Amino acid sequence: MMPPAIRVEDVSVYYGSRRVLSRIRLEVAAGSVLAIIGPSGCGKSTFLRVLNRMVDREPGVRVEGQVYLDGEPVLGREVDLVALRRRVGMVFQAPNPFPFSVFDNVAYGPRLLGRRDPAELRRIVEESLKEAALWDEVRGKLRRPAASLSGGQQQRLCIARALAVRPEVLLMDEPTSALDPVSTGRIEELILRLRGRYTIVLVTHQLQQAARVSDTTALFQDGELVEVAETSAFFTAPRDRRTENYLTGRFE
Repeated sequence: MMPPAIRVEDVSVYYGSRRVLSRIRLEVAAGSVLAIIGPSGCGKSTFLRVLNRMVDREPGVRVEGQVYLDGEPVLGREVDLVALRRRVGMVFQAPNPFPFSVFDNVAYGPRLLGRRDPAELRRIVEESLKEAALWDEVRGKLRRPAASLSGGQQQRLCIARALAVRPEVLLMDEPTSALDPVSTGRIEELILRLRGRYTIVLVTHQLQQAARVSDTTALFQDGELVEVAETSAFFTAPRDRRTENYLTGRFE
């Protein structure tokens, strides 16, 4: 089954009276990777949290507009947030493994969903670790604390944990910003392998990373969507002068 497409229609976000996102409109094709770039504080991470309603946890937040996941509305009181967050997983900037073993980190979500059979849990853990390109490195360390892994391994463990509940969308908020170049390369290779099986939205400060792993790139500035385009065209023939200025390091 194909992963879902995402459609965002006129989404604005307010913290009290302060508007941090303004009428964002874009689409993410099913199974593709959208990279979101832009200066710090421009609303990239807030936009990501809108997609799985994590922004709801923040006090004083108001969201206008609508997000559709395969045509189904995401915003609204009638939406089952537990079911939504199972469908739309998230990987954060810094690795955040739970204070459990490697095995129990990956099995955590399936257990919450009622999976209790030991053989089934072992299968899910192994499949998820393989999908996250970590199995060969930890297959003999499943009962060790997750904190004993390297930073790059911990981040891939967090990806495996997200994949264990079989999401349809994977949100990634600067997943390599705390990693060394080798670990960063492994995460980028992983994103390329996951493309097609999942719809991925990646926030990154690294222009080269966006160019390497994404199908489409979007630039946010001051809470606005400046431009979104197919990645090769975005970097070689931007339509908006603000995009060209950002890519070349010029700011007005």
